[in-house]
Amino acid sequence: MIRSVLLFLLIALLAAAVVWMAERPGELLLTWQGYRIEMPLVLAVALMAAAVAAIVFVWRSVNWLMHGPALFNAARAHRRLADGQLALSQGMVAVAAGDRQAALRFARKAETLLGDGPLTMLLSAQAAQLSGDDTAAHRYFAAMLERPEMEFLGLRGLLTEAEREGKPDEALNLARRAFLLNPDAPWLLSTLFTLEAKAGNWREAERVTERALKNKLLPEAESRRRLAIARFEQAEDAKSLGDLNAALKLAESAHALDLGFGPAALLAAEILHVQGNRRRAARVVEDAWGRLPHPDLAAEYRLIFSGEDAGALRRRIERLAALAPDDPESRLALAAAAVESRDFGLARLQLQPLLASQPDARVLRAMAALEEAEHGAVAAESWVARIARAPEGPVWGCQVCGRAHPAWQPHCDECESFDSLRWTTPAGALLALDGIAATAPVGDAVAGAERPGALISPVFPRSDTGSGPR
Repeated sequence: MIRSVLLFLLIALLAAAVVWMAERPGELLLTWQGYRIEMPLVLAVALMAAAVAAIVFVWRSVNWLMHGPALFNAARAHRRLADGQLALSQGMVAVAAGDRQAALRFARKAETLLGDGPLTMLLSAQAAQLSGDDTAAHRYFAAMLERPEMEFLGLRGLLTEAEREGKPDEALNLARRAFLLNPDAPWLLSTLFTLEAKAGNWREAERVTERALKNKLLPEAESRRRLAIARFEQAEDAKSLGDLNAALKLAESAHALDLGFGPAALLAAEILHVQGNRRRAARVVEDAWGRLPHPDLAAEYRLIFSGEDAGALRRRIERLAALAPDDPESRLALAAAAVESRDFGLARLQLQPLLASQPDARVLRAMAALEEAEHGAVAAESWVARIARAPEGPVWGCQVCGRAHPAWQPHCDECESFDSLRWTTPAGALLALDGIAATAPVGDAVAGAERPGALISPVFPRSDTGSGPR
């Protein structure tokens, strides 16, 4: 627009000059070397303009003959670059939109115009993945490994393929190689931890998480949880080898990282109990109980003070239950201790809120035990009859696929999800849990730590070094 205006003004000025000169006629006289030249002024100006135009034309012609091919090639290369970058952008948009045909078309065009540059290879690989051509995608990612500036990108592509194809060993090797190139990539730290954990390499998984936690590369809560699990699993390995001191150190470290991680608290308490440190063992259970009450923690607490009489044990359980007074596990643990000490009023007081809603089998067993202890077996029969029709109660259920497990473990047996098990009331398929009986003899409900299959369920990994039978 501006150029058009300037051109118009220039033409207007030239026209005005011509008109001005036409209105003021004159002659130009030139005498040189005996020659006399006379002509109108307007003609002289026109001839001078023509001469200048001719000189410019000749100059540009010579310049074009000298530099024209190079300028042409540069202009052509510029157009190819612009067209290639446009194809690259359009291809990336097509990949993001899931348009397989457009992605392939633009990838081929970008490769033709730009060659096999980094972004072109990436677009080609992604387009091949989108079209389901795993062979071509693998070829592109493998070619990236030959270029230092693209090696990390190629490793990520191959790693994603290996995970999708179910090749954990290959994926782990690729992740370790990528870690050497870029150890601070958050996605890689998370992926490498998952692969090391799935392979059972808990020491390596711990190192990865320690780096993530130290450099704040992942959310702190997530890093601390993963670190706690890695150290707990190492503690279990040390315990199985008979190294209780190392197991205790690792278990206490895991417990300190996540006070609500019950398995670590239980293992630390068991080892401390075995070593005769009842006070520290009780304190570990109490710390965990205030965050996530669990029947196995109650069972361990009873074992720690198993030498005391029923009244003293009930007072111990009262103190533990006070840390989470409204939790069903606190009420069930205190009700069992109250029945043993024949404080039936306290037991009923604890069970009444649980009976007000839909009670599970554990609550009904507790009521049956209470009635049997207070009024005899006949009085408990109505409660026993209801047990078979009641849901079993909380289990370790996978939050991803819904599979129930008899004990906490780092990976789900069904979907292999990491740290997906939560202590929760099951629904539907979770009600049928192998290894947990739907009914139990009434007498088991008050057996306490000596027979934990009634009011408590064997859901935490149990220690082989405990001070009493499980």
